[in-house]
Amino acid sequence: MRSLIFVLIWTVIFTSLGIYTNDEIGDFADKYNSKFDQIEIYIEENNWKKAEAELKTLSSEYYNEKEIWYKLLDHTYFDDISLYINILAKSIYTQDKSQSFEEIEKIKKTLDNILETGKFDLNHIL
Repeated sequence: MRSLIFVLIWTVIFTSLGIYTNDEIGDFADKYNSKFDQIEIYIEENNWKKAEAELKTLSSEYYNEKEIWYKLLDHTYFDDISLYINILAKSIYTQDKSQSFEEIEKIKKTLDNILETGKFDLNHIL
């Protein structure tokens, strides 16, 4: 009887942790997707200074926040995003629209991949 209670408690704890992590990762991905959307708008308007300032703020926030998830999730996605942010910064500096849009799209796809791999649903359990 004790072992059954122990197993049930751990099952509830792991399930709750999975649901919480899924929600937090979703918030993380949504937050940065919307910020990259804003940078994309600045680039479309040829407002390179605002795009550069927004990216600088975003990248410092990202580097601080990624440390939390870096240990829990597949860190290669976070390394890829860091690389793409660096390339995006250079593309904005050189005012290369096509390269900037390409890097933003890569970042968004990688954020979606992080969200997908961290999901807590039956497709990822079975």
